[in-house]
Amino acid sequence: MASVKIDNQRRYHGTSAAYVLPKANDIVEQDRLDAQAAAIVEMIGGYPFLAPLRTSDNISKVVDVGCGTGVATIQIATALPSATIYGLDLTPVPESSKNLAPENIIWAQGNALDVNYHQPSNDVMSREIFTPAGLDYIFGRMLFLGINNWPRYFSIASHALKSGAMMEHQDLDWKFYRVGTSECYPELLRKMLGADVVTGEKLEALTKACLHDITSEEGLHQKYTITIARKP
Repeated sequence: MASVKIDNQRRYHGTSAAYVLPKANDIVEQDRLDAQAAAIVEMIGGYPFLAPLRTSDNISKVVDVGCGTGVATIQIATALPSATIYGLDLTPVPESSKNLAPENIIWAQGNALDVNYHQPSNDVMSREIFTPAGLDYIFGRMLFLGINNWPRYFSIASHALKSGAMMEHQDLDWKFYRVGTSECYPELLRKMLGADVVTGEKLEALTKACLHDITSEEGLHQKYTITIARKP
């Protein structure tokens, strides 16, 4: 997948995906993503995921969708040493992450929305990761700028998850308004990119609507409040 360099040599994705932030192997973006991951883990209690996996002995195959720098992938792999953990992103993870990765991680490059069960390809996503009823756990964090078709995403997930498997998403609402107007920033992004940056608010309803064919479970949805202003 190609990249382009703009704005003082910052590196961006050269793909058709909705994601517009710099690539995870852009040095400045690496630092931001790692700091973001550390803040989220601290906020939710010191552990990278909320799913009750630590007491489970039957987790064998996991994917971290949109793994970025791979920091969460490494944390998940460390917590689940007997499972194979796939770290999937639009671009390769940084070499520094690869050097720190446990042996049970497999890094992969691709867009999860490209998986097609009607016309399967021979890429790693179709061949290894999203095989029908093959995954025990799907993890995603901050994907609201990268997934512009959530029903399709959940359809792919429903085919890939085993019976009794789990999926977890940690996403955000971005409800920012331009001062002095009623112009809402999420609406501008939706018009430009098709990305839904209030995914966090809608995630509970989305999961119920999109996964109703494979589960009757209500699921657990936890909300956290964060501030974007520095304390004085």
